[in-house]
Amino acid sequence: MTGEPENRICPTCGGRLHLGVATIPFVLSEENVIVIKGVPAETCGDCHEPFMSSKVTDEVMALVSQLKRLGSEISVVSFRDYAMI
Repeated sequence: MTGEPENRICPTCGGRLHLGVATIPFVLSEENVIVIKGVPAETCGDCHEPFMSSKVTDEVMALVSQLKRLGSEISVVSFRDYAMI
């Protein structure tokens, strides 16, 4: 047992998903970019697309909302430093 999801398939390309972390960029406008590092996700071994659980997605979206209010041009944060999970 490796802790990997059994036979989880990428809905984008059909590759195999692997548990891990991802860096997720959000380009909100030409003047506002947010990058969240260390987000828990299943990532495709072929196309490298990350997929987050609904709970993680909720946390990421709450974090994005907070960072948008700061009004900075570029924000780079670590998920584990801000997540409530």
